[in-house]
Amino acid sequence: MSQSSLSSILNQNKLTGDNFTDWKRNLLIVLFFEKHKYVLEKKCSPIPNENAPSAELMAYANWLNSNEISHCYIMASMSIVFQKQHEEHKSAREIMNNVEDMFGGQSLLV
Repeated sequence: MSQSSLSSILNQNKLTGDNFTDWKRNLLIVLFFEKHKYVLEKKCSPIPNENAPSAELMAYANWLNSNEISHCYIMASMSIVFQKQHEEHKSAREIMNNVEDMFGGQSLLV
């Protein structure tokens, strides 16, 4: 399956409220495939200092990149109403935590 066909799943199934469980399942599929799902589970480490080992600097940069991509996927796959409610959130994890609080009764086993 190509990247564009996976992301089209999100375009066709935007979060509108009552479809939270299906939306989250599709979002997690896309983020897993593109290797960005970890930003929903792992907090960003503190900003490394300039003398930090290159592996630490690379891990930090990779997390920022994955968060940005995940953030865009999440926001683009929401209705305009939900986009406006979440546009101030900086991380994908913050958005997901908030959306899960909003629709807490709709569970998903992943």
